[in-house]
Amino acid sequence: MKEEAQDGDRLGTIDELSGLLFVAQEMGRRLANETHEEAYDSVRELNELLHHSRTKLELIKKS
Repeated sequence: MKEEAQDGDRLGTIDELSGLLFVAQEMGRRLANETHEEAYDSVRELNELLHHSRTKLELIKKS
């Protein structure tokens, strides 16, 4: 019973974090649309890291 509660808490935390990362990705996309020249590459890298983070989080959720 206790283990099931911990699993539920873990999944809830993963879902909350996934939601936060989704919002961060959306903001990153907006930033990319507003950014030009030298800073654009850094914004693109940030967005790739955010995407990779969400992908990794989904793998953690499945394990």
